[in-house]
Parts: sequence; C-alpha cells; structure tokens
Amino acid sequence: MLPVTKPPARRSRSDRVGTNRPPTARDPTLSDRSRQSTANASALTALIGTRLPVLLLGALAVTLVGTIPAPTAEALWRVSTNELVNLQARWDTDFYYSIATTGYHWNPAVFLHQNVVFFPLYPLLMRWGGTLLGGHPLLAGTIISLATFAGAMIVLYRLAAYELGEEKAWPVILLMSTYPYALFYSAAYTESLFLFLTVSAFYAMRRGYLLPAALAGFAAGLTRPNGFWIALPLLWLATTAPVPDEVAPPAPALGSSWWKGRVAACLVALAPLAGVALFSGYLYLRFGDALAWMHGQAAWGMPLLGRGPAPDPVRTAEDLRLKYTELIVYIGDIVAFFVAAVAIRPVARRVGIAYALWIAINIFPPVAAHLFISLGRFTAVLFPVFFWLALVVPRNRLAHVAGAFAACQAVFAVWFFLWRPVV
Repeated sequence: MLPVTKPPARRSRSDRVGTNRPPTARDPTLSDRSRQSTANASALTALIGTRLPVLLLGALAVTLVGTIPAPTAEALWRVSTNELVNLQARWDTDFYYSIATTGYHWNPAVFLHQNVVFFPLYPLLMRWGGTLLGGHPLLAGTIISLATFAGAMIVLYRLAAYELGEEKAWPVILLMSTYPYALFYSAAYTESLFLFLTVSAFYAMRRGYLLPAALAGFAAGLTRPNGFWIALPLLWLATTAPVPDEVAPPAPALGSSWWKGRVAACLVALAPLAGVALFSGYLYLRFGDALAWMHGQAAWGMPLLGRGPAPDPVRTAEDLRLKYTELIVYIGDIVAFFVAAVAIRPVARRVGIAYALWIAINIFPPVAAHLFISLGRFTAVLFPVFFWLALVVPRNRLAHVAGAFAACQAVFAVWFFLWRPVV
C-alpha cells in the first residue's frame, strides 16, 4: 500500500494555534465552496489511496495463503467457505455480526466473552443495511466503515484547517489514514463510525452548531463503551472556548442571552451520557443488569487485579505459533500508548485543553483495566495526536513518515486478514 504524498489542498497561512484561543484567521482567498471542495478531494484521496488497498491486500492474502486450517480458535468462525466472502469475518466482527443477526446475549453465570460489551449503533446499522442488501450484514458493515471514514476525513479536514490552519489540514489526513493501526478503518469495526461521530461533535461544538453536536455526541455514546467520555472535552469547550465570530452575538446582546447560550452548550455536551444511559436502560429491561456492558469486560482480563481473561472454548495446533506476531503487535501497542501520552502536553498547549483531555481519557482508563491490549487500535481514532504530529513532522519528512506508517499498516493488514492477532 503506497502512501498518499501529494496533498490536494492549496496551502495558505501559517499555523497560529493556542490553548483556548479563537481559531486562526481564514485565508481570504479561499471561499467556503473551495474549502469544502478541498476537504472532499482530500477525503476521496485518503479513501482510494489507503482504505481500498487494505482490502486488496486482504483479498490477495486470503487467496494466496488462505485461512484453512484455522490458525487460531477465533478463525473457526466463518460465514462462508469462500475466502473472499469471508474476508470481513475477523476477530471482533463476530460480536457485531451476532448482535446484528441474533441480538444481545448475556449470562453472568458463565465466564466467557459475550457480545453485551459491544455497543449497539454499529451492529444496528449492519442489521438495517444488511436487510437492504438482501441479508448481507458484513457487506453492509464494510460499506458503513468506508462511508463513515470518508465522512470523518471531510470533517477532520475542516476541523484541522479551523484549528491549525489550511496548510496543516492535509498532513493530518495523510498521517491519520496511513497510521499503522488505521487498517481498522477498512474492517467491519466501529473505528470509522466512532471517528466520524467524535470529530463531528468536536467540530460542531467548536463552531457553535449545537444540534449537530448533540446528535453526534449522543450517537458516539451509543457506539463504543468510551463514547460517553467525550462529554468531558465537550463540556470544556462549552464553558471555556471562545465563541467564533460567525456565531457570537453582537456586543449589545451579551449578557443573559450569552449565558443562555453557554448553558445550552453545556446541556449539549452531556448528550453522550444520554446515549450510554439509553443502552444501559435497554440492558436493564432485557437482562436486569444496566451495567452488563461493564461487567462483561472482566472476561477480557484485568491484569492489574490479578484476573486473567476467559479461556478460548477450543485451541488449535497453530495457536502457539502465533506468539511472535502477538509480541510484535503488543510492542506496537506500547509504543502507540507512549506516543499518545507524550502528545498530551503539547496538544494542550498548542491546540487546546479539550483535545488533550480526549487523548488522556482514551488511553489511561484502558491501561488501568487491561494494560496495553489494543492500545494501537484505540489510538487510531485519537485525532488530536495527529494534530500534534502534523505540527512537529517537518514538511520535507512528511512523505517519509507517511511511507513508514503505510508500510507497517500493510504488514498489519495482511496479518489481520490471515487471522494473526492484530487486535
């Protein structure tokens, strides 16, 4: 998979960013239509240049190498004997597929991995989309992931241009789409949808578009267990961020109307909590346990408490041979964690406290619960990290970094589709 090295955007002004400061002045030579066109072109370039090659690599890998005999216990799950039809039936997709086809299941009396820990929005979209496609939820999931990735890139470009300046927007897109763990944007996973919703919530709140911010935040709370955490940075923006010129009231109107706007923004920031509350209410009515989604996570192990994960129902002869891949991926998870952790302070200083908060609350709680498992995948959606990388990577080194990222992503993609533990 080749990195996309030539940005379609026209470069304009230098980046002038800072904590809780208004966004930098826009380039007057660019109209709103021109900016949107550039954002659309950037998203399309990222989609074609990074997401589709991952699927092509996966198709080539399963065609040339195959997954029979099953290299791991999880690989015994198949939806088809055809390798290409079965391409997206990988790892956690099993849980989304089971929710989309048979609904939630929860038995607290057994210590097993259960689908109740996976939030409902993505599998619901798979179910509805699969119905429209004649009963193909995995195909629907793939289309949803690709479409929401493109949408996320469009909004991310606009947000990056708003916060960092037009000339930094394309590097953000390039680095994020070539990031080694960005392979999950091509899988039937929640990463693309979650990125789209969280970026949209930030952008809408930053611009003062309260209804879109509420809808995006609410949906994020229904997408992943950590979705409700976005309420914290949104609250910070609602209470401390300057009001952009285009939505600020005229000077004589400041006062009660201004405070009403702040209160409304704070209420909007709490929308993600409504999302998780809705899911919790459903679980209470269905299983009598509103926090089943939290209790079920114990099956993934809690090392700091001395609790191991639930055992696989069966073992295969190939399981022990995958340990080297597991070790490499785990080292990558640790590196990803420390890169994100290092980014927190400069992001707070150069972009804003809200963005730094979003990094912190997405990396420290998972480490406390499960150590570094899946941290690489978790960091793939932390767009403020890529704001920082776009600021610190020199322009003449951008293609080299993106190329190295893309090469690693290609290797991880092949492993992922061959059922190596890139999770």
